[in-house]
Order: sequence, then C-alpha cells, then structure tokens
Amino acid sequence: MLSERNVALIIRLKELLELPIFQNFRLIAGYTGLSREVRNVDILEYEWLSRNFDVFSPDDLVLTSLFFAKDEPALILSSFEKLAARGVTAIAVKTVFYTELPEDVIAYCDAHDLPLFLFDGAFMEDIIVNFNDVRKLEQSHRESERQIHDLLAPARTPYAIEAAVREINASFQNYVTAFYLIHRRYPGSPREVTSFLARLTYKQYSRRQLDNVTYRKYQNGLLILYTTREPALDAPPEQIAQKLLARYDTRLSDFHCGSSETLPTFRALRAAIQQAIDACQIARATDAPANYAGLGIQRLLFPMSRDEPLRRLAEDVVATLQQYDEKYTSNLLDTCRAYIAHHGEISKTAATLYQHPNTIRYRLKKAESLLAPVLGTEDVYEQLYFLLRLQELGK
Repeated sequence: MLSERNVALIIRLKELLELPIFQNFRLIAGYTGLSREVRNVDILEYEWLSRNFDVFSPDDLVLTSLFFAKDEPALILSSFEKLAARGVTAIAVKTVFYTELPEDVIAYCDAHDLPLFLFDGAFMEDIIVNFNDVRKLEQSHRESERQIHDLLAPARTPYAIEAAVREINASFQNYVTAFYLIHRRYPGSPREVTSFLARLTYKQYSRRQLDNVTYRKYQNGLLILYTTREPALDAPPEQIAQKLLARYDTRLSDFHCGSSETLPTFRALRAAIQQAIDACQIARATDAPANYAGLGIQRLLFPMSRDEPLRRLAEDVVATLQQYDEKYTSNLLDTCRAYIAHHGEISKTAATLYQHPNTIRYRLKKAESLLAPVLGTEDVYEQLYFLLRLQELGK
C-alpha cells in the first residue's frame, strides 16, 4: 500500500476534485459527502487477501480496481462496509474490472453519505503523487502566511521587522509597492489564488520569476510584493499589477486589486501590506482598482474599522435602522446610504431611489430622531458617513 500521512493538513474532497488528474472521476453515490476532509490517499488491492483493513484510517481517500473481487462481486459490498467502519472519506473505483457497480453497493454508499466514484485513465500512483504535491504546496502557503501574519503583528522592533522582511525574500530591493487581490468570482475562497501560485512552480514559468517580486497567498487573497531600487514607479500601479499577472497568463480583470504607496522595504513593508489590503476593500466596493495614495479621507476609515468600540457603534446604528425598516416596511437604511453616496444632495438621492425629495427629507428626519440617543443632534450627516462606511468595511 502507498501512503504518506500528515494529519496536520486538511484538504476538502471537493477541492481535491478540482485538480486536473481528477477530471475523469464520476460521482455515482454519496453526493452529500463532498465536504468531507481528505488527509491521505491509499490504495486497496491486496489488503483484502490478508483481511487487514486496519491499514486504512479516518479521512482516507481509497483507490481500488477491485482486483480482489473481479470474480466475486459479493466481495465489493463487504469490503466497502469495512472501509466505512474505518471512517474513510471516499472510495474511487478504477474501471478495469467493473464499469458499473452493484445496486446494493451504490445504495449502501448513499445511505452512509460515502462518496463513491468511478474513474479511468489516471494511474493510482500518479493520483497519490498529485495529492502529496498539493499537500506540500498547502504547507508552503501556511508557512508563508505565518510569515506575513507575524510581520503584521504589533509592537515589533525595527530589527525584528527587517529580519522578518529578509526571511520573506532576501533579494528585496530598497522600495516596495504591495498589491492585494481578491478574485471577483470567488471572493470567499482562495481556490483561484492557489491555482495561480501553483502555476509559478511549473517548468514553463520558472524562468520568468523575478528576485525582486514575491507572490504569496494571504487569507483569501493574493499578495504581491514588488520592490524597486528607486522610490518612484516607472508606471501606474495598475499597469504594473497587470504586467506581473500577465507573465503567468493571468488577467488583472479577474481580480479586485488594491495597491499601496511605495514605501521603504525594510522599514515599512508591513505598512505597505496593510495599505494594499485596505485599498482592496475600496476596490471591491467601487469595482475598480484602488491605490491607497489616492483614497483621500477614506484612509481615515481603515484604522477606525479595526477599532472594536467604533465597529460596535456602527453595527448598532445599522441595526436600529434595519429594525425600524422591518417593523414598518420602511426604507430608512437604504435612504441614508444613498444620501451619503450622493454627498448629502437630496435631489440626487431622490432620483436614485425614485422618490419625491420631500419623502427623502422625511426619512432622513426620522432616521435622525431614531439615532439621536446615540449620535445626538449635531453633525449627523458626518457621523452617518463615517459609521455607515465603517460598517461596510467591516463586512
């Protein structure tokens, strides 16, 4: 049996199926089990002869040709029962001896939410190699994320910061511009990011890598650290990001992109990273690339959005308006948001919401009265602007 176990790393079955080597896998039972975890890939061939199913462990993906049952179909169900008792994640049968499986086997897997696949073409050993490659890549991502997380930690000495930066890339040049990208179609998943980073390891791309640039997965996004000798970039940040992605056959238009100011690498890298992450939030809200240097007063919102009391205040304001809207089928919250988006202009707010200006005035007065115990009666527009924007950033 081929096996390499690492219980610390977890990959979901449905994520594993996205690898090209699994393209010929056909799910025939256990459809509800695709969110199960896979910690290891094993082969079942000769274990049946020794009745030694103890070699299989919970969360295994088991591959088999059913060689042991080629002349005795009844052995299939009994072997699958033993595998299920061991807690395996899924079973995949290579269609060497069976192109279809008995109905009682399919019914058993459905009843136990045990995913059952048929596949052809791929060699079992190659599947294991691919799985282990993915696992090693995920381990690399975790280590790199730890480095970034440690760098962003507060109260680090200048010496510790410089040491952390050199650990990320010893070939960094004097000035850095950070880019943070979130995929448009899959903003809550790093799938496309890890796919892009896997491309960097392919032979046809290895010669294109630059010592002064680092690509890292961070949370659900792609972090690019672009360093230069001089503090002035030779092109707008958006063009640079587009060029860096195009080197690996990836389009900037597939991502929301935020970029930082150009800062001293060994003293201010963590500031650049945070700026890029913050700017990406604006990029997602506006659906256009955002550079931190051009965000103006919005830059004040980012440190405020990380302040817990202020976040709670913003959430309370939104909750107060939502509760009124739900109780009276009103539209106070959307009206306030539109009012802020149009910089306090009643006529534009009314046009956007297809309402009479007097209706907008009435709603705003009602919102002010509801929020007066929290916001008072002075500078309500300014407070609403900051608090509603903070709540959006918090999301």
